[in-house]
Amino acid sequence: MEVKIKLVHTKKERENILKIRKNVFIDEQNIPAEIEIDAFEESANYIIAYIDEVPVGTARWREVDNDIKLERFAVLKNYRKKGIGKQLTEFIIDKIPKDKIIFLNSQKSAIGFYQKVGFETVGPFFEEANILHQRMIFSRNSAMKP
Repeated sequence: MEVKIKLVHTKKERENILKIRKNVFIDEQNIPAEIEIDAFEESANYIIAYIDEVPVGTARWREVDNDIKLERFAVLKNYRKKGIGKQLTEFIIDKIPKDKIIFLNSQKSAIGFYQKVGFETVGPFFEEANILHQRMIFSRNSAMKP
């Protein structure tokens, strides 16, 4: 099973990432579409993961107050626990200049995953879309763990 990750450039790729996000966030997690589809759709940078030409995962990043925020990580249910999320994270981090602070708001259930790839929790839990989240910052000093 070879995972291919690439930057999103075409209209078809954009349609595929929206399908993945709809499946994961709107259908599975019951996040309202008006929250999931936001004002940053056109300005964020997106990546998409394929297995055998099938789109299976996506994520995006954008600049926020001179820092870089990672968000909208989604992998289709049948493809989870195969390392795709880690590969998406590594792909984005490799694209970001070393002088930038990288952060994300992790769902509580995903904190352990992000800790394994080098993020550290910061501050209290907060609620977003009726789901507990916590801010996490990537530590370039700690190598990503397997």
